[in-house]
Amino acid sequence: MLLFGSAEVQVAADGLATRLIRGNQLVAELGWVGAAPASVELIADDEVEHVLASGGARLLQRVTVAETWRTRWVLVRDHGGDQAVDERLRVQPGPEYTLWSWASGVTAVIAIAPAHAAGPVLCLRLEQGHLELVDPEPGRVAAEFQIAPPGTLLGTGERLVTVIEGSWQPNLAALESRLPSWLGDTQLDHGCPWRADIADFGITAPDDVDLSFGGDGAVLLDGPAGRRLIEVHTPRGLSRVPVEWVPPAEQVLHQVAVAALSSSAPLGAAAALCVQRAAERHAVWLEPSAHDRLDRFDWASDATIFAPAFALARGRNEGEAAVVSDGLRLLGSRPAGVGFGRLAMAGWLASLSVGLDARERCLELLGRPAVGRTAALESSLLHYRSVDFGQAELAGVFHRLGGNLPGRAPLLSWAEQASLVGLLELCPPEWPGAADYAQAAEKARGQILCAYLDGEITDPEPLAWLLLTPELVASG
Repeated sequence: MLLFGSAEVQVAADGLATRLIRGNQLVAELGWVGAAPASVELIADDEVEHVLASGGARLLQRVTVAETWRTRWVLVRDHGGDQAVDERLRVQPGPEYTLWSWASGVTAVIAIAPAHAAGPVLCLRLEQGHLELVDPEPGRVAAEFQIAPPGTLLGTGERLVTVIEGSWQPNLAALESRLPSWLGDTQLDHGCPWRADIADFGITAPDDVDLSFGGDGAVLLDGPAGRRLIEVHTPRGLSRVPVEWVPPAEQVLHQVAVAALSSSAPLGAAAALCVQRAAERHAVWLEPSAHDRLDRFDWASDATIFAPAFALARGRNEGEAAVVSDGLRLLGSRPAGVGFGRLAMAGWLASLSVGLDARERCLELLGRPAVGRTAALESSLLHYRSVDFGQAELAGVFHRLGGNLPGRAPLLSWAEQASLVGLLELCPPEWPGAADYAQAAEKARGQILCAYLDGEITDPEPLAWLLLTPELVASG
């Protein structure tokens, strides 16, 4: 055990895992995927060393603690000639923590932040080597990172060094200084160029991205809507920078609605809500057969939160008070989880628009005990309780969406991320951090829209979550 401020770094006796414990909570665990166990080589007050085996190579591992927590791995190929480097590093956050990753090559930064509290935040910064996020499988509790660019070979007698430095930071904003100074804003409105002071570096961009130079020597890149990987060759090595040009929401609404209506499969509630909202936003023109399909959709038998959402939207749009009333009745049969409070408020507004004042019914729904901490936050925001009541939980949602850092939350599904966006948007503008929360929500919304456009998301559920506001309006 090594002391690291108010926390402890615990290295397993066999060297396969290093855990950071703060109080009685696991913050993070680091380990080398597929390494073979070994007995300890050196142990001191501030240092532990192991010599592990990884495939056909030796893996020298040293964990040290001073002002920061540093782990150094040296992969050495003793025999066998040139072999591809496919080793991976595993990072797992504790149950009460969330992981955010900007693992783009030689300038990787990983944030381990409380999922239900304001701080502090553990920053894992790559000091030496290369880290690139591997797309996780659904349900994974740990993220894995390639330690070398694809195709890298390591020959006999050669070695590959990876060094991770861990430090405590007061908040996510403090991690911005750990990113490259040339990075700039990597999410832009469609039609706005990405500007970076990288004229002295090598740059490789996809064929559909236009490259030009500004008058001050800055590089300008302009691409189509969606996400593009820009390779920046710095003196330190390769960085793969994801740049996103965010499309209008109507473009994605059109895409999802057309796909739903073109499919022969029965509509689900999420798809039906997307089609309904696309029609209201004039993102798609519905033929009479499509209207008939929405009218015949059996939303009452759908178990998701989007069933009452569709009923409220459809009833309001068609002026059908009975449909709005039935939608509220269906909502009342569901547990008060995330989205419940927003729909109760939406039901009240929808009832007023069709001449059915359901104020008392909706107030009863809004007053129900919420199921879970995140739903309790939603309830507190809709009731406009004091800033102190939900501030820690609101900061936790901000952490789960990575604040205003570039990158992704590899352990959250797209639907989980989308369900959190609306919570940040409910934050009253006069509360501390409201501007940052709004910016983080806009960033996460932009990532989801880009992922739809690129075909990374085809399921309508994440988009349906973005449509789930008290007014049942899709923000642009």
